Amino acid sequence: MDKKAEIIRKYFELSDLASADERAVNEIIALFSDTAVVKGANGFVADTPAKITSFFMQFFQDNQKLRHLCQVTVANGAYKAEWAVAGRKSGGKLFAFHGVDTYQFDQSNHITYLQVEIRD
Repeated sequence: MDKKAEIIRKYFELSDLASADERAVNEIIALFSDTAVVKGANGFVADTPAKITSFFMQFFQDNQKLRHLCQVTVANGAYKAEWAVAGRKSGGKLFAFHGVDTYQFDQSNHITYLQVEIRD
């Protein structure tokens, strides 16, 4: 099995738990290298470990009861995950999105780059 694809699937599994489980948030953060860059769909860029931690802590406080479906693809060494998510904002509003994430990894299989794009 492809270790990097497994890590991406784990990221989504943990994301479904993280709004109610601080351990899951910490496990997500541990998937990233110390030099990682995360580009959120809203244009936010987290490029230090502290910013990445803050980004995910805030994200999972704002977004509750997430349910993801994802499909990981690898083409020419490039890792992408098409995903769909439904959830509830902390204020109670329901939402659903579809998008694609792009990933890069270091030699230790830590995520060094994540770009989140929302599509249609």
